[in-house]
Amino acid sequence: MLKDVLLISREDLETACEDFSNIIGSSPDSVVYKGITKDGQEIAVISLCMSKEYWTCSHELYFQSQVADLARLNHENIAKLLGYCKESEPFSRMLVFEYASNGTLYEHLHFGEGAQLSWSKRMKIIIGIARGLRYLHSELQPPYILSELSSSAIYLTEDFSPKVIFLFMHV
Repeated sequence: MLKDVLLISREDLETACEDFSNIIGSSPDSVVYKGITKDGQEIAVISLCMSKEYWTCSHELYFQSQVADLARLNHENIAKLLGYCKESEPFSRMLVFEYASNGTLYEHLHFGEGAQLSWSKRMKIIIGIARGLRYLHSELQPPYILSELSSSAIYLTEDFSPKVIFLFMHV
């Protein structure tokens, strides 16, 4: 099921993310790290927060299903899945996405200068999110339905193009 998705070692991700010290976000289910690959590509690594003793066969099937679903997504406003990590020792389940350098929509709306987003930037963000959701719900077959969407799951590129990223695995 995952043969077309790049399997990345935990060791490579640990190196890319500076020993997992570069935390850029979190949710109750995951921690998000920023990294740079050996070839210079910036990445966002989402590491699931579940220990091996609580990980079941159903969790594993769900994770694999999510990776397969995310791998088929291809839209300018959806963060592209670049690969995943699945290792037993130490237990690791991670998703690797392209990185959007301008933080989250949540940060821009609630902190610092972000509360002063111009109307043109706001419209660009809103239209991009709407296009991404239309792709997921109407253009993709079978559709990919998000269970939830929040401003903290929308990352912005340098030019304020939105990239919906999937932080919430709910395993």
